[in-house]
Amino acid sequence: MLYRFKSQATADLVMLGADAQGALRLIGKDLTPEGVISPDQLPRAIDILQRAWREDHALRLKEEKSAPEPLPATDDADPDVRLSQRLVPLVSMLEQANKADVAVVWSES
Repeated sequence: MLYRFKSQATADLVMLGADAQGALRLIGKDLTPEGVISPDQLPRAIDILQRAWREDHALRLKEEKSAPEPLPATDDADPDVRLSQRLVPLVSMLEQANKADVAVVWSES
Protein backbone atom coordinates (compact mmCIF):
# COMPACT_ATOMS: atom_id res chain seq x y z
CA MET A 1 0.00 0.00 0.00
CA LEU A 2 1.11 3.55 -0.73
CA TYR A 3 0.06 6.90 0.66
CA ARG A 4 -0.08 10.01 -1.48
CA PHE A 5 0.33 13.38 0.24
CA LYS A 6 -0.88 16.47 -1.62
CA SER A 7 -0.61 20.18 -1.04
CA GLN A 8 -1.16 23.25 -3.17
CA ALA A 9 2.33 24.38 -2.12
CA THR A 10 4.28 21.37 -3.41
CA ALA A 11 4.36 18.45 -5.77
CA ASP A 12 2.72 15.24 -4.57
CA LEU A 13 4.68 12.97 -2.26
CA VAL A 14 4.24 9.19 -2.33
CA MET A 15 5.35 7.13 0.67
CA LEU A 16 5.25 3.44 1.47
CA GLY A 17 2.32 2.59 3.70
CA ALA A 18 4.31 1.63 6.79
CA ASP A 19 6.41 4.80 6.65
CA ALA A 20 3.41 7.07 6.10
CA GLN A 21 1.46 5.37 8.87
CA GLY A 22 4.40 5.76 11.24
CA ALA A 23 4.63 9.48 10.48
CA LEU A 24 0.87 9.94 10.85
CA ARG A 25 0.92 8.12 14.20
CA LEU A 26 3.75 10.35 15.41
CA ILE A 27 1.71 13.49 14.72
CA GLY A 28 -1.41 12.03 16.32
CA LYS A 29 -3.47 11.39 13.20
CA ASP A 30 -5.89 8.50 12.85
CA LEU A 31 -4.90 5.99 10.19
CA THR A 32 -7.83 6.67 7.91
CA PRO A 33 -7.77 6.11 4.13
CA GLU A 34 -7.97 9.88 3.67
CA GLY A 35 -7.17 12.77 5.95
CA VAL A 36 -6.04 16.34 6.36
CA ILE A 37 -3.29 18.13 8.22
CA SER A 38 -4.79 21.59 8.47
CA PRO A 39 -2.70 24.77 8.33
CA ASP A 40 -3.10 25.30 12.09
CA GLN A 41 -1.84 21.74 12.76
CA LEU A 42 1.27 22.06 10.59
CA PRO A 43 3.64 23.77 13.08
CA ARG A 44 3.06 21.07 15.71
CA ALA A 45 3.38 18.28 13.14
CA ILE A 46 6.66 19.75 11.87
CA ASP A 47 8.00 20.04 15.41
CA ILE A 48 7.11 16.43 16.26
CA LEU A 49 8.65 15.02 13.07
CA GLN A 50 11.79 17.12 13.44
CA ARG A 51 12.18 15.92 17.02
CA ALA A 52 11.79 12.30 15.85
CA TRP A 53 14.39 12.98 13.15
CA ARG A 54 16.85 14.40 15.69
CA GLU A 55 16.36 11.48 18.09
CA ASP A 56 16.84 8.91 15.32
CA HIS A 57 19.88 10.75 13.98
CA ALA A 58 21.47 10.88 17.45
CA LEU A 59 20.82 7.15 17.88
CA ARG A 60 22.47 6.42 14.52
CA LEU A 61 25.56 8.41 15.51
CA LYS A 62 25.74 6.60 18.84
CA GLU A 63 25.42 3.22 17.09
CA GLU A 64 28.15 4.14 14.62
CA LYS A 65 30.50 5.16 17.43
CA SER A 66 29.99 1.95 19.39
CA ALA A 67 29.95 -0.42 16.41
CA PRO A 68 33.02 -2.45 15.58
CA GLU A 69 34.85 -1.61 12.39
CA PRO A 70 32.36 -1.95 9.52
CA LEU A 71 32.71 -4.69 6.95
CA PRO A 72 33.71 -3.65 3.44
CA ALA A 73 30.69 -2.69 1.36
CA THR A 74 29.62 -4.96 -1.45
CA ASP A 75 27.65 -4.12 -4.55
CA ASP A 76 24.61 -5.99 -3.26
CA ALA A 77 24.72 -4.43 0.18
CA ASP A 78 21.42 -2.73 0.95
CA PRO A 79 21.87 -0.46 3.95
CA ASP A 80 18.85 0.21 6.10
CA VAL A 81 17.06 3.44 5.40
CA ARG A 82 16.42 5.01 8.76
CA LEU A 83 13.38 6.87 10.00
CA SER A 84 15.27 10.14 9.88
CA GLN A 85 15.89 9.69 6.16
CA ARG A 86 12.31 8.68 5.42
CA LEU A 87 10.87 11.74 7.17
CA VAL A 88 12.88 14.37 5.28
CA PRO A 89 10.58 14.66 2.22
CA LEU A 90 7.43 14.81 4.35
CA VAL A 91 8.88 17.42 6.71
CA SER A 92 9.93 19.50 3.71
CA MET A 93 6.41 19.29 2.30
CA LEU A 94 4.87 20.29 5.62
CA GLU A 95 7.26 23.24 5.96
CA GLN A 96 6.41 24.53 2.49
CA ALA A 97 2.68 24.09 3.12
CA ASN A 98 3.07 25.93 6.42
CA LYS A 99 4.79 28.87 4.69
CA ALA A 100 1.98 29.00 2.13
CA ASP A 101 -0.67 28.53 4.86
CA VAL A 102 -2.31 25.61 3.05
CA ALA A 103 -3.35 22.14 4.16
CA VAL A 104 -1.74 18.81 3.36
CA VAL A 105 -4.12 15.97 2.51
CA TRP A 106 -3.36 12.29 2.22
CA SER A 107 -5.02 9.30 0.63
CA GLU A 108 -4.22 5.63 0.29
CA SER A 109 -3.28 4.56 -3.20
